[in-house]
Amino acid sequence: MKRTLFAGLLLAAATTGAQADSTSTAMYFHSQVRDAPECTATATDGTITYPEAINSPAASCADTFAWASFLETIQAEFWNQWANDETVWVADPKPLCSSDGATDCCFVNIDATPQVGYRDASGKVREPDDIGAPGKHCPYIPADWGGSTETTFAGGKPGNSHNATFLRTLDPARVARQGQVEVVYRSDNFVRYTTEQELYSKPGLAKLYARVAGEAKNSRPHRPTGQSVTYPSSAMMFKVAWIDQETMVALGYVSDHDNDAKTPPQNPDRPYITQKIRASSDDGKTYHERIYYLASVAASSKALPGWHWFAFEHAENLGRCDFTGCNDSFGALHEVTVGAPLQPEAGKTLTTTFESNFIAPNIMDDALNDNQDLFDLGKRYPAGEMTKALTDMFDGMGIGTGDGAVDPENPDLNDPAWKSYRLKGTQTQFTNFDGYPTILGSSINEGGFVNSASCISCHVQASVNADGGNGAPGVGASGRLNNFGIGSQVSGEPVTGDFYDRGTANRRAVQTDFVWGTLFAKDPETK
Repeated sequence: MKRTLFAGLLLAAATTGAQADSTSTAMYFHSQVRDAPECTATATDGTITYPEAINSPAASCADTFAWASFLETIQAEFWNQWANDETVWVADPKPLCSSDGATDCCFVNIDATPQVGYRDASGKVREPDDIGAPGKHCPYIPADWGGSTETTFAGGKPGNSHNATFLRTLDPARVARQGQVEVVYRSDNFVRYTTEQELYSKPGLAKLYARVAGEAKNSRPHRPTGQSVTYPSSAMMFKVAWIDQETMVALGYVSDHDNDAKTPPQNPDRPYITQKIRASSDDGKTYHERIYYLASVAASSKALPGWHWFAFEHAENLGRCDFTGCNDSFGALHEVTVGAPLQPEAGKTLTTTFESNFIAPNIMDDALNDNQDLFDLGKRYPAGEMTKALTDMFDGMGIGTGDGAVDPENPDLNDPAWKSYRLKGTQTQFTNFDGYPTILGSSINEGGFVNSASCISCHVQASVNADGGNGAPGVGASGRLNNFGIGSQVSGEPVTGDFYDRGTANRRAVQTDFVWGTLFAKDPETK
């Protein structure tokens, strides 16, 4: 990260307009610089490399690595090439093939195309009925079949863009969230591993529980099953909040700026990536085809044992940095003026202006003469200019390099709208080294509870019980309400009691390596 530190020292009066103590103290614990001083990355001919001295970029350069992961996932054309939850956790799962010649089962063949799929009773590999739509018997990867021409998704939400509660102005992202089509895209190696370990069905997950619980009961102190569920180190989960056009217009995210009925509404200065999606909000009973907007991303890479977590948002999202701020030490810096660390003269305040990695939440005075501020919610934040290192990386990856019109029904690598997105933050540990619990969430993916969201603390609970069902019924919930009356989420270290009977090795639940997709696993349909 390159920052101009302590530029332009000024002598000022004793007051500098700094935040009141209530917010400045709290935000200080969210503003840690995530990248080491030597962190950078370059992209040449579509390949990203790091300086030789950096041997673990996900750990040492969390923000740089997040941008690299973002661009590599775009380069892979995740929207039409990657699997998603509904192509992995299928409707009527068949068992894993027990041998190369087995039939009516799910196979894995890393050296062939397709890599995974269904071999029917005659031994024929069956093509999915609709590439990009929910799978029937076995996981499949759209890229193996030429990619999807359109995403068909059964798990959309009904939403209510006409919501008239205070959320519309104080937390518009919560309203947007309730109308999203939330698609979690999965890399090829993620799907292969899920298939070969039979984690795509409840019977397969029940086998996992029996094996690991049996180890804890009968084999302790040793672990003959090894690390249990452990995804490949390059596996990726990429969760996108696609918001429908009606909601985007109603909440003011986009507008009909050109008065042209042939083009969808947009933000003319910083356009959104758009896509046509065929979605259902009643579990697949009926479908509607609409234009959806890529509003935010919450993603993770298995580059670290506890995964590397990161969130991106469109720069113009309302309330993007509300509650917790935005933190990016690589891609976009922002000039701020604050009190200098050392104050040499009593009665005077020395200030410093520098390029900060952190955007603090918007605030207002509470008008109670108590040195306390209130959050000024639901407004936009400055996008800032991308750093030269990031701009060069976009160019080297061949992303966002176009300047003409694009097809609004299909994302395009050249679309300059990819440059409209900003890193919200990264997370690699349950707590900072000073003991403060880490927080990470996007305004939309975690709308309504972003101030308590912790990706790593929620996902560590992902687990299954003896039946292959959910082993942590709260799914990250803390049981406490925030000031809006919306449920808050857990943060900090995991709790042993979620997985073991107190003081014993008796398993209550078996973890699935931070993967909540297992919630969608099903039993085979009864005949």
